[in-house]
Amino acid sequence: MTNFRIQRHSPVPYYRQIEDWMRGRIRNGELRPGDAVENEIALAQSLGVSRITVRQALDNLANQGYLIRKRALGTFVAEPRKSFVLIRPHLRSLTEEMADEGLKLTSKTLEQRVVFPEAEIQRQLQLADGDKVVLIRRLRSADGLPLCIETCYHPFAAFPSLAEMDLTDQSIYELLEREYQRRPVTAKDTLVADTAKGEVARWLQIEPGAPLMRILRIAYDAQQIPIEYSYTVFRADRHQIVIEYQE
Repeated sequence: MTNFRIQRHSPVPYYRQIEDWMRGRIRNGELRPGDAVENEIALAQSLGVSRITVRQALDNLANQGYLIRKRALGTFVAEPRKSFVLIRPHLRSLTEEMADEGLKLTSKTLEQRVVFPEAEIQRQLQLADGDKVVLIRRLRSADGLPLCIETCYHPFAAFPSLAEMDLTDQSIYELLEREYQRRPVTAKDTLVADTAKGEVARWLQIEPGAPLMRILRIAYDAQQIPIEYSYTVFRADRHQIVIEYQE
């Protein structure tokens, strides 16, 4: 184990600090695919935090594909997921995609506030230390049925009014274009399978452990400046992703 220490006075939650530290160990090769990770009790004791805090960090890393949790065996570094790059001609918001399918998409805001981003979000949005983001989490429904939970992060300095706007049944892309004359025009989407847990299962009205499709997006404006980091979890029983190849 390295000389990592919890920063007790940092605004970043302890579990996020552990998550960022473990992710860094994997990325720099200190921990390799197949390596066993220290158990929760040992980590909690060495870092001076609760076992629940460590468990939350490890669970998050497992959800992100960095770790594999094996019952009765322990936690191990996962093999890197293979990526398949698919290029589409135009970037559209979920609202625009659904409208083309003839569906009425509605939105209920679950969370909307200004926060300090965790390290990965700060890196992807190319923010400086101390920069804040607007966190927006919404339940999206199609024709009245829960479809997905969308969690977005936008630079607060660039879009301060997003923290206070009424986002009910609104397209954030259209709001950015109307209010700031900026909207995402290019993006990189990463799709992975997931399962429903806790509040996500309750919000989507599905059983815990039910399959989900998770999409992580980094979106850029016309100047190729990153202006959105988002992840969206879809009900797998009511949503499929179809990719069309065109000349």
